[in-house]
Amino acid sequence: MAIPYERLGFFSARLSQRLNELGLSTAQAAIGADLTYEQVRKLLLGHCLPSDSSLERLCAVLAVGQRDMEQRVARDRTIFKFGEAAWSYWGINPKAGPLYILFPLLTKDQREIMRLQLIAFVEAKKNREKKRTDRAA
Repeated sequence: MAIPYERLGFFSARLSQRLNELGLSTAQAAIGADLTYEQVRKLLLGHCLPSDSSLERLCAVLAVGQRDMEQRVARDRTIFKFGEAAWSYWGINPKAGPLYILFPLLTKDQREIMRLQLIAFVEAKKNREKKRTDRAA
């Protein structure tokens, strides 16, 4: 799944995922939601967020829950307005933000693989640090 983003957000990532799942092009989604191609393209790139009426029409075309998408838009508005401070307020390291956006979009198996990879990275880092301290001693 390619996520064509410039500004990664909860909404744009889910929009891209859903278009891929349905096999819809940007143009097809635009026509179905009575939006312009450029409007949908900007939504996919994270340049803007949808109005309430645009969101309602997009949800109908994509057959996704409007409440979920509204929550994604609300989170993105907060992040776009406050940046790293929003993540910090939520108790999340801002550098981990993309993980919080993308991780839920993975399948159960993909999430497990990712979890195991992260554990392996942490273990490898510990081993490197231990070797450095052993050499220094």
